[in-house]
Amino acid sequence: MRRIALGLATIAIASVWLVTASVPASAHAAIESTDPANGELLEEPPSQIVLTFTEPPDLDLTIVSVVDSTSAEMPTGPPEPAPGSNREIRVRLDPVPDGVYTVTWRTVSATDGHVTSGAFSFGVGVSPGELTPIEQTDTGTPTPTAGAIAGRWMLYVGLVILFGAAVTGLLAFGPRATARPLLLGLAWALAAVGVVAMTLAEREAVGVPLGILLSSEAGGKFVLLAVTVAIAGVAVLAASVRPGRATLVALAVTAGGAMLARAAGGHAAGSPVTVLTQWLHLAGVGAWIGGLVWLLLGLIRGFEPDRVRRFSRLAGYGLAVVVVAGVLRSTNELGWGWWLHPFQSDYSTTLVVKLAIVVPLIALGALNRYRNVAHLDERGTRPVLRTAGAEIALAAAVLATTAVLTGFPPQPNAETAPPAAEPLVVTGSDFATTTRVELEISPGTVGPNTFVATVTDYDTGEPFDARRVSLTFELAGQPEVRSTLPLAPGERDTWQATGTALAQHGTWTVTVLVEGAGSSVEIPLEVTPKPPEQQIDVSRVPGQPDLYTITLQDGLQIQAYVDPGEPGRTNQVHVTAFDADGQELPLHAATLTITPPEAAPFEPKMLRFGPGHFATNIELTAGVWSFDVTAHAEDGQVLSASFEQTFQG
Repeated sequence: MRRIALGLATIAIASVWLVTASVPASAHAAIESTDPANGELLEEPPSQIVLTFTEPPDLDLTIVSVVDSTSAEMPTGPPEPAPGSNREIRVRLDPVPDGVYTVTWRTVSATDGHVTSGAFSFGVGVSPGELTPIEQTDTGTPTPTAGAIAGRWMLYVGLVILFGAAVTGLLAFGPRATARPLLLGLAWALAAVGVVAMTLAEREAVGVPLGILLSSEAGGKFVLLAVTVAIAGVAVLAASVRPGRATLVALAVTAGGAMLARAAGGHAAGSPVTVLTQWLHLAGVGAWIGGLVWLLLGLIRGFEPDRVRRFSRLAGYGLAVVVVAGVLRSTNELGWGWWLHPFQSDYSTTLVVKLAIVVPLIALGALNRYRNVAHLDERGTRPVLRTAGAEIALAAAVLATTAVLTGFPPQPNAETAPPAAEPLVVTGSDFATTTRVELEISPGTVGPNTFVATVTDYDTGEPFDARRVSLTFELAGQPEVRSTLPLAPGERDTWQATGTALAQHGTWTVTVLVEGAGSSVEIPLEVTPKPPEQQIDVSRVPGQPDLYTITLQDGLQIQAYVDPGEPGRTNQVHVTAFDADGQELPLHAATLTITPPEAAPFEPKMLRFGPGHFATNIELTAGVWSFDVTAHAEDGQVLSASFEQTFQG
């Protein structure tokens, strides 16, 4: 009992240390950020493409290409490491003309050898309507192939049997009991074939010649694994020819070394602590499950009860190590609360399947230990034999799910979202330079915005003692488009309010009226709002008008079309709003600002066709037309969308 308590205490102390020392897993070489960002609009072409990953990429196995809207490839340099970061690469880009460009990339993690790929887009000298950011910028790790899964399963089974032979021969059964050259040789051959299958599957996934893969940093992990398995083969030969404690120690060290090489080449490779945890998990499986194989053979040959009882105690320690290390690894990969959302990824779903097999496996182990082994003298070895056979069958299934599990990233790969809108900030002062105003407009796009004004004394920079502050908006060239927005006192000596005054594209004159105790001043500012953040999809069907679906934040949508879309005649412009569930969104009102080619913008009267459906008639001419929609929903939401359409005469 004292030894058991000491063992449990040791496991508990090791668990605390491993938890506090572990670092979160990064889940393959997923994309973390790009420069240019996905959907970014540039005035000048970039001189390089910069990719930052969550894990160090293998430069020898990294491919980056840039194509224009016609799929023509642009000249680029080879991937190069960025100074000061092993997770960042740079690719030189020759000067390119104005247009929309798509960057596709594929890399192999130098940490765990998994392939990831993706794409993103950017524009040079183009309008927002011409560029649609790519929604899925990281396609993630490909689904594990049958060859890769089979290879990992064979490797795990072979190493588990070899390690189990060494540990049980030393601590439970004696060296002669595991001196089975045929089984030892088959287990080693299984592990060796598994390494070959894994390497060939990796070569197929990466798509490079075998020599290039093996000479790369990621391929070096397969070389290391092959070397350690080969060394274990020498120990297998020695244990078969001259069975004894020395050769079993050599087998335990070499098989354990191969397990360590596998741990260092998988998900755990990000930290020495996680590698150690993963190795302990594999070693515990070897002592427990691998030992079961040799127990089964021994029972067939007539093991005496004392050997069975010694193995039962050894298997209990092995199981404890497996459970503790498994919990630490799963929480390191997915976080402590992953079980609240167990089906959030392929990795966590496969882990749930694995646990569903492990639970009855542990139950069978408990049955053997506390019932069959406890009554071994009365009932004999047959109940132990039957239960051990069932345990081995379940263990083979567990190793199969583990082979699938290690082919998935622990978490969904990161996605590069379109760059967040930076607020517009404009400053100005009155003509007499007595008062200064800084106006921050967030998000600074056409549509609803939050306006925050900071009013200070021009000379001292101290807050101005204002009684009231208001903003008056006038659109350049359209004096009739005018509105006033009073501001209310806010935090830190600011004045703020939210409104939809910037409802159209163009340059606005925003006059800040500051009323003091005995006087007032006006500060004129110029503001050009950015187009709203949106994604435009165009559906073109012969004989039907082009349908523009504009997706806004929170999944809201505006659908618009010009019917019949033929210049030289009266056309109807239809606008319909939808909520995030695809249901028509009831609108209180809708405004449509139309800018014809080479003519002044105008706002036609909108006619209601449905709860969220408005339309108007226009006389259409050939050229590029701009449409700016502002829709006021009955629930208070304001939707702003813009698109351009070219009509051929």
